[in-house]
Amino acid sequence: MRRLAVVLLAFVLAGCGTSDDTVEDLGDRIESDLQAEDGVSAVVVEYRSDLDYRQHLSVTATARDQDVVSRALEIVKRDYWTGTGRRVEFTIDFTSRSAGGSVRKNEIRFELGDVVEMERKYGPRSEAGELEPGR
Repeated sequence: MRRLAVVLLAFVLAGCGTSDDTVEDLGDRIESDLQAEDGVSAVVVEYRSDLDYRQHLSVTATARDQDVVSRALEIVKRDYWTGTGRRVEFTIDFTSRSAGGSVRKNEIRFELGDVVEMERKYGPRSEAGELEPGR
């Protein structure tokens, strides 16, 4: 009986996975787009999710200079805007050799002005992966 309870518990927990394919796909897209960008190297994108359904992407890369860092940040924003409607918590660390430092950002949020600009540039925000469509 005890063994059956353990097997059932393992089955239930396996069914409670928090993985979100749209966020994993977003991570793959960001990694691919950054690797294709001239002046960006050593790109690593890692995905993880928590038991409370929070989705996390950690993005690290080396950029040739500050202009490349700015373009790389814009790529991450664009891909996030068009890739998923799910809230994703980011940790971004772009190291610039010529600037002698790094740019760290722990959050990407879209304020009202950003929303207008992103819609103008890239169209409406993706609804893929939304827990509550239309929110």
